[in-house]
Amino acid sequence: MKGELLSSTDAAAFGAKASFVEAVPSFANPFSIEISKKLAKIHQCDIFDVPTAGDAFASALGCVATGKRTFIPASSPLSQDVFSAPFMRLPFVVANVAKSLHGAKTDHASSMALRDAGYLMFFPEGNQEIHDTIIQAYRVAEDQKVLLPAIVNIDGISNFSEGIQPATDAAVRGFLPKFRGPKLDAKNPLYFNIHSDKYDELKLQQQKAMDNATDLLKKTDEKWRQKFRRGYGIVERFMMEDAETIIVIMGYHSSTAKAAAKKMREAGKKVGVLRIRVFRPWPAKLVNEALATAKKVLVFDQAVSIGTGSILAAHLKRSCSSLVSMGKYPSEKDFLDAVARVEKSEHDLKLWL
Repeated sequence: MKGELLSSTDAAAFGAKASFVEAVPSFANPFSIEISKKLAKIHQCDIFDVPTAGDAFASALGCVATGKRTFIPASSPLSQDVFSAPFMRLPFVVANVAKSLHGAKTDHASSMALRDAGYLMFFPEGNQEIHDTIIQAYRVAEDQKVLLPAIVNIDGISNFSEGIQPATDAAVRGFLPKFRGPKLDAKNPLYFNIHSDKYDELKLQQQKAMDNATDLLKKTDEKWRQKFRRGYGIVERFMMEDAETIIVIMGYHSSTAKAAAKKMREAGKKVGVLRIRVFRPWPAKLVNEALATAKKVLVFDQAVSIGTGSILAAHLKRSCSSLVSMGKYPSEKDFLDAVARVEKSEHDLKLWL
């Protein structure tokens, strides 16, 4: 299969193309507009401009409800309609070019704000994985036992390019079924009531849908591996067989953490990396098993819950030190220094970049 040199935003566009998306509401955000521009050049579908980021999600609800597979290029997607989508059980996929809530800094805040909303949440490490994950996300999100929207987070430098292999239409047709979601029909009317008196029951259904997604995610990634000879898992263990110190991380900076772990291994330190690829549903069992024998756990986080601290660290059922990025791209030295400080300390540390 021929590879192409693509940026992360281009990879997202090719992933949407390979998913045969039909409707793309697009708000001209400086970070995500490149996805729409690229998609318009490589795929024939209904790409239309909307005046705000919230309108993109409002339009997506209508598109999905009329039976169209829908894709949203976004950055910092927060509005009432964003939170309505999981409640209405209308599945679509969002490619979110991550940025801080207040400006242009790259962190996970714009996606972490949705962690309790009911979205499937993916944090790819590189451009090939962005492309593949968008297609996988449609297969899981549109399953009748799930029917939840999904967000694929892009947290690296958006114009950073890598060689990737876009999936062919023929190959994806054998992997991704046609979209058969809820469809508005005058003869068979549907009613989406986000203010239902049965709110608690509907939230329970969302939780069951998320539980159903866990098993489906494993099966989907395995089928992708069999078909395309590459897979990612829900979590990735790197050099963890005998690791005493483990770095827990998500997204693009996982590559830097792995490079640092290699250097520390060469120096005789037993350091490994646990990469969380799927944040929702949270892979509690896999994470707990991976960290069971670790002596020290260092969590790198790109978002802080004010009043609580590191969001990722709060998900781990054990004490750990937190290395939190406040808009900086960490170097290998940052990880090397952090591990050295953590291993010398008898207490948990809160380290900031």
